[in-house]
Amino acid sequence: MKHLLLALLLPLSLLAQHSGSVKMEVKPFPTLPGRDYKVDQFVKSSASNYSLSEYQTEWFYWTNYSRSNPKRFWDSVVGPFLKVYPEMQSQYTKSLKKDLYLINTLPFLKPNYALLNMAQKHATSLASIKANPSHTSPNGSTFQDRVQKASIQKCAGENISFGPQNAVLGLVLLYIDQGVPDLGHRLSLLNDSFSEMGIGISAYSNNYLMVVQDFSCNQNP
Repeated sequence: MKHLLLALLLPLSLLAQHSGSVKMEVKPFPTLPGRDYKVDQFVKSSASNYSLSEYQTEWFYWTNYSRSNPKRFWDSVVGPFLKVYPEMQSQYTKSLKKDLYLINTLPFLKPNYALLNMAQKHATSLASIKANPSHTSPNGSTFQDRVQKASIQKCAGENISFGPQNAVLGLVLLYIDQGVPDLGHRLSLLNDSFSEMGIGISAYSNNYLMVVQDFSCNQNP
């Protein structure tokens, strides 16, 4: 059985931290929908401008795909996922379907140098001692400390995903938020105030990855 761990820090004003974990057998993922041209062009341009890795680019693509049309994301990605993993059907998936069907198009999340650097440093620091997902770095710095050091002046949030190398699987599990009563991961992903994102990725053994998503609203004056 593959063990996937998820963690979240809620927006700065709430100062609460909640995490969830899911044990599941990793099966072949269902066929994914064709690339959305508008999302793909936005992400390709961003990847070129910010020198994103292939896996960072995948996280940017699928996160923006989900925000560009939440209902379509359910129909084309989450629904087929649940056919492969019927054991994941729960009150959390029912509430996710309701949320995604009600929410309209959200702003694309564009890369931000400060967030990219912040997310990568945190992922690297956790991986340096093979730590479990945490919003506190091995040196003791908190998410708030890292936000201040990165000069993020406005709203911010953080998701952490740990598991096999599959961006879509990681994203879907963050959306489902199994075992997280306040649905904090989902709230960050569907936050219409967030418009910028950084992705940090570090490798563990057994082809597992620590993926850190840092979000903020527009930092321009």
